[in-house]
Amino acid sequence: MRKRQVAGTVAALAAAVSLGCGATAEASAATAAPRGGTTSLTPQINTCPVSSGYACFWVDSYRGGAMGKVSGNNSNYMNLSNSSGCTAYPGTWNDCISSIENQGTQCTVYFWTDAGYTGRYHSLSIGDRVDDFATGYNDPSFNDSISSNHWCTPS
Repeated sequence: MRKRQVAGTVAALAAAVSLGCGATAEASAATAAPRGGTTSLTPQINTCPVSSGYACFWVDSYRGGAMGKVSGNNSNYMNLSNSSGCTAYPGTWNDCISSIENQGTQCTVYFWTDAGYTGRYHSLSIGDRVDDFATGYNDPSFNDSISSNHWCTPS
């Protein structure tokens, strides 16, 4: 898996260079932003800023590919822009997440399989992450099916 992670990072850096993007302190290739908001493209370094208050998520397992991050409750990931090329709902983070991490500062984050904090949820304590739902968490039904998140309580 290490080769895949390195290859993904190299590809993201090459894409950023070809787009004329310079390196910044931002650690994301595609930062989640509300529809109509801004989305930045920067080299992917596969890390969620420690104790930043963000819940981070990636298109690929093992924190690979484009990374998005949120700091508040989001009832519908169809409203979060994603330019990674995910095909489930193009241009959004809905049903496009394969790994997650909680770098919040106050509480657990709950990731839901459906919009509106419905369906099944996976709770993630501060500092925890799931690199691969199929092997690390052993519940492949969460892979590419996350549609909302809520902090501190399930809803």
